[in-house]
Amino acid sequence: MLCLQVLFASAQADTAVIHQLTKDMYRLYPNGDSAEVFMQTTDRLMAAAQKAGDDDLYWRTWSNQATYASRHISRERAMEITKAMTRYAKEHDSKLGLYTSTYTNATLASSMRMERQAEEMFLEAIRYQKQYLPERNAAPDYLALAKIYYNRREKDRILEMCEKALAEKDIVPAQRLSAWCYKCFAALIDMEEHGSDEFLGYYDEMKRVAKETGLTASLMEILEVYHAQVKGDYARMLTLAQNLRTRVDRLHMTAYAYTCQGRWEEAYKTFSEYKRYSDSINNESVKQMASEHNLALDVAKAENEAKDLRIANQQLLLFSSIGIGGLVIVFLAVYLYRHRKHEKAMETAYSKLEDAYERLEDTTAAKERIESELRIAREIQMSMVPQVFTNFPPEAGIDLYASMTPAKEVGGDLYDFFLQGQKLYFCVGDVSGKGVPASMTMAVAVNLFRTVAKEGFPPEYIATRLNDTLATDNGTGMFVTMFIAEIDLATGRMNFCNAGHNPPVILERPLEQGGCPRARFIQVEANVPIGLWASYEFVGEYIEDIRRRPLFIYTDGVTEAENDKQEQYGEDQLIQQLSGCPFAHAQDTIDRVRSAVTLHVGSAQPSDDMTMLCLCIR
Repeated sequence: MLCLQVLFASAQADTAVIHQLTKDMYRLYPNGDSAEVFMQTTDRLMAAAQKAGDDDLYWRTWSNQATYASRHISRERAMEITKAMTRYAKEHDSKLGLYTSTYTNATLASSMRMERQAEEMFLEAIRYQKQYLPERNAAPDYLALAKIYYNRREKDRILEMCEKALAEKDIVPAQRLSAWCYKCFAALIDMEEHGSDEFLGYYDEMKRVAKETGLTASLMEILEVYHAQVKGDYARMLTLAQNLRTRVDRLHMTAYAYTCQGRWEEAYKTFSEYKRYSDSINNESVKQMASEHNLALDVAKAENEAKDLRIANQQLLLFSSIGIGGLVIVFLAVYLYRHRKHEKAMETAYSKLEDAYERLEDTTAAKERIESELRIAREIQMSMVPQVFTNFPPEAGIDLYASMTPAKEVGGDLYDFFLQGQKLYFCVGDVSGKGVPASMTMAVAVNLFRTVAKEGFPPEYIATRLNDTLATDNGTGMFVTMFIAEIDLATGRMNFCNAGHNPPVILERPLEQGGCPRARFIQVEANVPIGLWASYEFVGEYIEDIRRRPLFIYTDGVTEAENDKQEQYGEDQLIQQLSGCPFAHAQDTIDRVRSAVTLHVGSAQPSDDMTMLCLCIR
């Protein structure tokens, strides 16, 4: 009796520990400042859940670890956790584990905007759940798909997923609230065309569900921003946007609120910060990890299904050998029928396994092809910007040199220059983002600059023409910061337009005076970047005489270059470097700055494309 009491007291203590740890997990989950405490708490909860035999809590906690790491630590750490989940689930033949790992990996892929891959994994998770875990609620998968379809602006599919989620028999109140939130988002897609009645109807139902359940959701906070816009209360819209909890949402919606108010400069600055932050958390190496892990999941699930079939065959063999007398015939008949059926199923499972391995081989070959094609693309891209800097007439007195170093195989920086009569036209630009999409925009921008500039237009008109073209149907939201200038060699006058680009550096002391120059940033007009808003009118400026005053123009890959400690090179170091010794010639200046930045970065990977152009009219 005493033994039973002790056991009962111990079980009660374990339950209390699990209850408290679960509360702590969800209390700490939104807080990025408690990463170490959160990880320790969830490790303890996983151990307690495993001891208590609570598989659902065990895998749910592990999944929460991965999504927490993705939000507050790093995407690399999140991928490491999901890989560990997959390995453990495979080693212990856990179908719940493989389902949870698939769902978690799909969630991470979705957060990195790898939407095609995320969609496939969520659909696979639903298929796997329906086949092996039919008692589980699939609403989370349907709602995750609704989010993907919202990002793709597929209204009908969003509403379809919401209805499927609401039809799940065990849907919890929080999931019901999320479904109505996504219905609101769906109504936003064609609101300009069909009016706001549908949105307001869904919004009222969402608020009713929230009041009925006593719940709130982060999605509701974003919808409140849109609701304020629909009601025309733009001041409240901005306030709500600036108070959103996650940094990505806060930056994105604040930029949108500024745009609705026509506050272009503030909108541009906020949107630029949003793009930089978004790019920084969605790097290619993590996407590659996610892709490889998806293949590993396919292999694991195929092996798991095949193993189940082998075990079933072994059980049938054992069972058939026990039969006596007349039952043997019956059992053998059942066995042969089941055996043929399972053999066919095993062939299907092994076929899946072979397909997964073939996909892995195909991915490796495709990766090699892509790397080869990217090398060719880099050569093509580099051929689009001038590489010869000595073909100016000697009497022009032009000392010009430029350098462009992409952070990846191809990049989004650009520069161009050409001499037309007595006028030198040149530009330096930086496309938002990196990689192939940025390089395509870069190619368009370079060609547009050369085409419009050769018509003899001033820099501000060139910027306006480029903007009208790039802003039209710009669904991706990509933009270009550019410094565009025109120098009259006869007078030394430089007309220029700075479209949201880093201010150039001018070396003030005339060359004939000798000694080290005094470097300073040029004060520039606060124009917005090219490609954000059509019909924006750019403002031009001028320097009366630029002769014998070297000019250094660069992209933010120079000043924002980071070392292993994530310390940026910075504007102060750039000014010190340019002021540190007498100006010899343009190439020497660029070589000195490049060496200084390389020394600062050390062994760290380049975080952005780096382009420099130095010019002196002697």
